[in-house]
Amino acid sequence: MVNGISGRPAGLNGASVLLDPAAAKAAGARKTAAAEATPTPPRAELSELATAARDATTAPIDATRVAELRAAIASGSYKVDPEQIARKMVDLDLGWTAE
Repeated sequence: MVNGISGRPAGLNGASVLLDPAAAKAAGARKTAAAEATPTPPRAELSELATAARDATTAPIDATRVAELRAAIASGSYKVDPEQIARKMVDLDLGWTAE
C-alpha cells in the first residue's frame, strides 16, 4: 500500500530502510567496476567537443551594431517603435518572413 501524501510505501513514514551490509557493498563494487569499464575520451577531445557545442549554440554578434546601440541608449537618442516590435513578434510566431 502507498501513502497517498508522500507516495512512500505505508509504514515507512520517513524511516530509513536497513539494507544487508554485504549486499550494499557488493552493489557498490558492481557500480565501481562498471564505471571503470566505461572508457572516457581524452580531455583534449572533450574540450574540442565543448568548444564545438558552444560555437554551434551562440549567435553571431555584430560588435559595431552593439556599440552603436549602447551609445544611442546612453545618449537618450534610441527610440523604441512598438509597432515594429509587435510586427516582428507576430512574424516570428507565425513563421512569416520579413518583406
